[in-house]
Amino acid sequence: MSKLLDDSVSEMAKHLPEDQRAQFISGMRKGIRIDYLERAAIEAMVKTFTTQELSALADFYGSPVGQSAMNKFGIYMAEVMPAVQQEIIRAMGQK
Repeated sequence: MSKLLDDSVSEMAKHLPEDQRAQFISGMRKGIRIDYLERAAIEAMVKTFTTQELSALADFYGSPVGQSAMNKFGIYMAEVMPAVQQEIIRAMGQK
């Protein structure tokens, strides 16, 4: 979770003026509660997936291809999140 968030925050910072990036990254690192997000993720996984599915996910993420994919996931999230947020805001305006 920590690497995922670091990657996401670093990618989001690229959309800011260069002189604001370090402060943004520092603030996010201080403000985001990694332990809280990790607990929430684990609880959601346990509620959502069967033991067999969790085992398959662990096998995948433990593989070289899975590790490579996870190393890119923060970058992916930073790319897609602005569109998701924009679409949510747009949809809320249509109520």
